Parts: sequence; C-alpha cells; structure tokens
Amino acid sequence: MDYPSIVHWISKDARYRIIEIMLSTRSIRQLARELGVSPTAINKYLLRKTHPSDQVISRALSRLTEYERRRIYEVIIDDLINALGKLVAVVKDYGDKHVINYLKDRILEVIEELGYG
Repeated sequence: MDYPSIVHWISKDARYRIIEIMLSTRSIRQLARELGVSPTAINKYLLRKTHPSDQVISRALSRLTEYERRRIYEVIIDDLINALGKLVAVVKDYGDKHVINYLKDRILEVIEELGYG
C-alpha cells in the first residue's frame, strides 16, 4: 500500500484521532518507538500542540492491527467525505454546470471502482 500518497489529504483532527486509537492498545513509549518519534512528540499530539507529519502517519498506517485498521480507515473515510461535502457545497454555490457535472462524474467513477456502479 502506498500510504504516502494518501496521508497528505488527512486533516489534523483525523491525525490526532489516529494517534489516540493507536494509544488504546499501546503505551506512549511503545507507540513512540513504533512511529520513530519521542514520547514527548506523542504527548504534543495528544495535547494538540503539534500534529503528526505525513511520514509519521504513513508509519502508523503500516503498523496497524486489524482492529485498528478498521477504526482508522473509518476515521479517514469520514474525514475525506466531510471535506468532499464542503467542496460539493462550494461547487454548487459556484453554479457552473460543467464543474458540477465533472464533480458528479468523478464521484460516480469512485463508486464504480467499489463495484456499485
């Protein structure tokens, strides 16, 4: 899986939630070791003083248990769908039928990739 190509689009809030989910099954020290950061960095993520970088999130995604994978993928999907919903609202307000149809067609392509088109 090429995680670096998708993590850039994950919001800060979703990044914090990913760390919190992973901490439900690990200590701060253990998670810090797995992610290649200091325990202080993990604490800063928890306090929302800084957010995990693309590299840290990519490492996190490559070290998930099955239980975590399901929960974290749901966090990422919700995050991206919320962002897409905001884009849809902007595009609709813009009112250009070509842009609206283009967005609709691209969304339908994704649905077809899932096998529902």
